Amino acid sequence: MKKSRRKTVRIVSFLVAVIVALVAVSTVSTVKYMKTKKVLNAGRERALTELGTHLDSISLNLDKCLYASTSPMIANVSTEVWRASTAAKTNLSEITDGEAELSSIYKFLSQVGEYTMTLNEKSASGEKITKEETENLKKLAEYAEKLSGEVNYLISEEQSGGLEFEYVKSTLAENEGEEKLYLGQELDDAKQTMTDYPTLIYDGPFSDNIDTKKSELIENLPEVSKEEAQKKAADFLDISETELYFLSECKSNIDCYSFYNADLTVSVTKKGGIVTYMIYSRFADESTLTYEEAIKTATLFLNQRGYKNIKESYYAVIDGIMTINFAFYENGITYYTDLIKVSVALDNGEITAFDSTGYLMNHTKREENGKYKYTLENGKKLLNPSLKVKSSKKVFIPTDFGTEIFAYEYHCVAPDNQEILVYIDPKTGEEAEILILLYMDNGVLTK
Repeated sequence: MKKSRRKTVRIVSFLVAVIVALVAVSTVSTVKYMKTKKVLNAGRERALTELGTHLDSISLNLDKCLYASTSPMIANVSTEVWRASTAAKTNLSEITDGEAELSSIYKFLSQVGEYTMTLNEKSASGEKITKEETENLKKLAEYAEKLSGEVNYLISEEQSGGLEFEYVKSTLAENEGEEKLYLGQELDDAKQTMTDYPTLIYDGPFSDNIDTKKSELIENLPEVSKEEAQKKAADFLDISETELYFLSECKSNIDCYSFYNADLTVSVTKKGGIVTYMIYSRFADESTLTYEEAIKTATLFLNQRGYKNIKESYYAVIDGIMTINFAFYENGITYYTDLIKVSVALDNGEITAFDSTGYLMNHTKREENGKYKYTLENGKKLLNPSLKVKSSKKVFIPTDFGTEIFAYEYHCVAPDNQEILVYIDPKTGEEAEILILLYMDNGVLTK
C-alpha cells in the first residue's frame, strides 16, 4: 500500500514538473513573441508615418508641377516626386509584409516617379509639356491626394489605438466591443482608389525662416540690465513694473531676460531691451470682432510700439484667437523674412501673443538697384500660360541657404480655380518658389 502511494506521489510530482516546465517554456516563448511583435509593430508604425509623409510630398509636388513653367522648377519638383515615390515603396513593403495584394499602389508609386522624371528630361531639352501630359499630371495628382488621405486616416487611427497590424482581434477588444481596423484590409480597400490612373502644405509664406546667424539689428546695441529690461517689458504691456517677476535668462542667438506673472510670459533682449515675444494665457469666449477689426487692432498695437512700416499677409484662427502675420514693407517692397506675429482674441480684441523673432533676426538695410533682366510687368510672360494673374508685387524671400533674394510675387488663379503664388527671379527669369493657397474657414494658409 505504501509502495503504491509512493508511486502515485512520484507520478504526480513528475506530471507537476512537466507542467511547470511546459508553462515556463510557454511563458518564455510568449515573452519572446511579444517582444518580437512589439519590435515589428514599432517598425511598422514608423513606416506608416513615413509613408504618409512621402505621399503628402508626392501630392504637393505634383500640384506644383502643374503650375511650373521653367526647367529648373520642373527639375526640382520632379526630383522630389521621384525620391518620395521610391521611399514610399520601401515603406509600403515594410508595413504590409505580404498581407495584402497592393500591386496597383506599387505600380502607381513607380510610374508617378518615372513619369515626372520623363517630363523633367523633356523640359531640360527645351521641349514644352503638352496639354495631354498636363492632364495626366492632374489625374496623378488627384489619385495621390486620395491615397494620401487614406494613409493619413490610418495614421490617425493607429495613434488612437483603433488600428491593428494583423488580422486577429484580441479578446480584450472583442469583450469591449471595439471595432478594430486591420491594416492589410484597409490598404487593400485604399487600392480601390487607384484604378483608372494614367498609364505612365498655419502660416504665411516664409514665416519659419529664422536664421541662426547673429541679428544685425541688435548686435551693436548697448546691453541693458535686468531692471531696465523689466521696465521695457512693463511699458510694452502697459502695466506696472511691480506686476512682473523675473523668470530666467536665456542664451541663444538672441540673449534675453524673461519675466512673468500669473497670466503672461514676456521676453526682452539683453542688447537694446527689445521685446521679442509675449504670451498671455487665456481662453476666448464667443467672437464679436470681425477679421478686419482684429487686423486693425493688431496693426494699431504694432504702430504704438514703433513698428510703422508693416503690412499684414496671412492669418489663422484657432479657438477664437486670430494670429496674423505682418511683414516689413517699404518703398513698395514686402520683406517676408522680417516677420512679426500678433494674436488677437476675437471676443474683446485683447492682444494675447506677440512674436518679433523673425523681424529681429532678419531686418537689415537692403539694396534693390532695379537693374534686372525682367520687370514686374513683363515677368508675367514667364508664368505658366494656364495661369491668370490677379495681382503682383515686389518681395524679398528667403532661400534654402540662409540668404534671401529679391523676387516678383504673382498671385495667380489656375483653370480649376486653385489660387497659387509664383515667385520669379527677375535676374534669371526662373521660378524661385511656388506656394499653393488654401482658403479655410479659420484662415488663409499656404503649402
